[in-house]
Amino acid sequence: MNYEVYNENNVRVIVTDEQLEEALELKDKELPIEIIIAMGASHDKKYMSSLNKAIYYKEQRVRIRGIYSLLSLNDIESIPILREKEKSFSEDDFNAQISEKAILQSVIIRIESGSEGAENAFFNGDYPPIVKSGLLYNYSSNIVLELEDVIFIINSLDAYVNKSEAWIKTMNRADYEDVIIICLEGLLRAAEESVFLNSLEDDLNIKLAEIGARILKMKIESYAKEVIVTFAKALPVKYAYALLEPIMNKCVRGDIRKELENSIQILKQKERG
Repeated sequence: MNYEVYNENNVRVIVTDEQLEEALELKDKELPIEIIIAMGASHDKKYMSSLNKAIYYKEQRVRIRGIYSLLSLNDIESIPILREKEKSFSEDDFNAQISEKAILQSVIIRIESGSEGAENAFFNGDYPPIVKSGLLYNYSSNIVLELEDVIFIINSLDAYVNKSEAWIKTMNRADYEDVIIICLEGLLRAAEESVFLNSLEDDLNIKLAEIGARILKMKIESYAKEVIVTFAKALPVKYAYALLEPIMNKCVRGDIRKELENSIQILKQKERG
């Protein structure tokens, strides 16, 4: 099997199963980031030992991808080493520009308690805001999405858009928008890898359509709007049109226009049945 991943230069490359097998033999050498990411994307637990070592590599960016790759394997057996690593950081690490302690806590919550436990921790848990946001950054991993993940993403997006949690109101604009984009990318993955967006209960469809429409009206990076327009076609037709209403028959350009035309074409095919 082949895995499309990003290398250290943030360029998409292909990693093969053969390359991963060869990497298993390099026991004392730090592996490149694309190999670490591909090991997680494989969902094969035979790579757990290599990933356990990766979270102790010299470069932080590779360590973090190692943590997320262990999340992608989603095996409870990784908890002890993740917890040991998390305890090696003091509380001061929560104030770092990139907090590994927060990432580790978020990943441990998801592996230990599943998507429903993550949602409970987000809304009701006594965790620092950076850990709660981290529960959504977990979706930047290659973890296999469940319906409950999609529900959590929708509910958390609703909280962000409405700023219904006190700690969300205190976030700086860049971090706030970044989390929204991570959530939207999670929904795009759900659209590409499952039928979840076409089989939600009506109340969730209504909520998602309202959230999407509000984001399309926001001042936010155009990429966020492009993602919404792209996954809209995976929704039931009436909810998709409700979501897209703010930009229907409006002057939109570039990639958003291209994705809008494509989504409308697919929705019309759905209507014809």
